[in-house]
Amino acid sequence: MEDVIDKTKKLILSFEESSLITNLDHYKSLICQNKKLLEQINKFNSSSDDYEKIALKKEIYKNEEYRMFMKYYMQLFYYILEINKKFKSYTNTSGCNK
Repeated sequence: MEDVIDKTKKLILSFEESSLITNLDHYKSLICQNKKLLEQINKFNSSSDDYEKIALKKEIYKNEEYRMFMKYYMQLFYYILEINKKFKSYTNTSGCNK
């Protein structure tokens, strides 16, 4: 069991040291510095008007930094999804059980 824990820690460390995470952090910091983009994202998240959300999404995706952030975010998302799928196959469970 200790071997599994050690290898899991190595996996996490390899993610943390990867160019994927470096790029994700880089683009996140650029987005955080862009007040106009942050306002658009916040407005998108708080809007309930579908037409407004579509217009805002189009504007948000015109931003190169946001597109690059989402590219790396989705790569990480799919890696994690695949890891979770593997863990699920080993444990034969679906989600958290109380």
